[in-house]
Order: sequence, then structure tokens, then C-alpha cells
Amino acid sequence: MTAARICARCQRPIIDTRFETITVHSSSGARPDQHAHRRGDPACRPIRASER
Repeated sequence: MTAARICARCQRPIIDTRFETITVHSSSGARPDQHAHRRGDPACRPIRASER
């Protein structure tokens, strides 16, 4: 089983294999990179209150 990637912008799962990697800078290097949908992807949209 693979771990699901969660979009750092919209907090939705990333299903497509194409995504952006956001490098998080930390002095210790312990923080993992974050992932996000590609810009303009219609799947990347805010979560509405009715969907929570």
C-alpha cells in the first residue's frame, strides 16, 4: 500500500501522478517536502463547509 499524497494548498488527495513538489526549508532538514496539485488543475479547490 502506498501513502496518499495530500495537496498542501487545498488539503485534497492528489490522485494524478503529476504534481508539484514544494521544498520546505528547515535548518535541520527534518521536514519532508510537501506536494501540491499542478497550477490550474481543477481538482485543486478549497474544501467547502458542506464537504467537511
